[in-house]
Amino acid sequence: MRVLTRSLFASTLIAGAIAAAPLQASAAVIDFDEPTLTGLYYKGDSFQQSGFNMAVNYDAGTVGKASDLDAPPSGNNTQFYTQLNEGFLTLTRADGGLFNLNSFDAAFVPLVPAAAGQTTIAAVGTQADGTQVGWAFLFAPAAGGSYQFAQYSGADFSVYTNLKSVDFFACSFDGANVCTSPLQNNGQFALDNINVTAAVPEPSAALLLGMGLAGMGWLRRRQAKV
Repeated sequence: MRVLTRSLFASTLIAGAIAAAPLQASAAVIDFDEPTLTGLYYKGDSFQQSGFNMAVNYDAGTVGKASDLDAPPSGNNTQFYTQLNEGFLTLTRADGGLFNLNSFDAAFVPLVPAAAGQTTIAAVGTQADGTQVGWAFLFAPAAGGSYQFAQYSGADFSVYTNLKSVDFFACSFDGANVCTSPLQNNGQFALDNINVTAAVPEPSAALLLGMGLAGMGWLRRRQAKV
């Protein structure tokens, strides 16, 4: 009977440790400002910042300033990422964990000369269970001869939770539907200040969980002697 009592005690200790393990939102902003990130990235290349991995897909991208571009966007004097042609950028946590997407800044970067038609910036996330969620957002219009950076955030971002990854890409817009026609390499965009939160156990929670596991080890040793 004493062994059963100890078993229940150890199980309760572990359950209590897990229940007492609140998740703390660890915030990060990917701003591409680190000098070591500057340069050209080809299809298949990747780089990291703030505990997140960025993988370049389908076509090349660059990290630099507006002065590096032939048709630079306005409203941003810092470094940012520019996706060229019709490529896309995939964001994941470097440790493989889940995260939420809270906001990002983006601007259209047209070819020279610009192609006809309207383009959106799309962010499509894949959640832990494989569900895909996302929206396509209109770029801010051109003003004074250049497209403007704009921040995208708000209620629409409530869908971007428990994500394994997010793909950022440009997509056509015909006034009613998105992604209905090819962009003919005019899917270029600038991306900056990606605001994310990652759920991580608090140190105290990790300690409690360790105590629970230690309790189970102690129980097994005691049972072996009975």
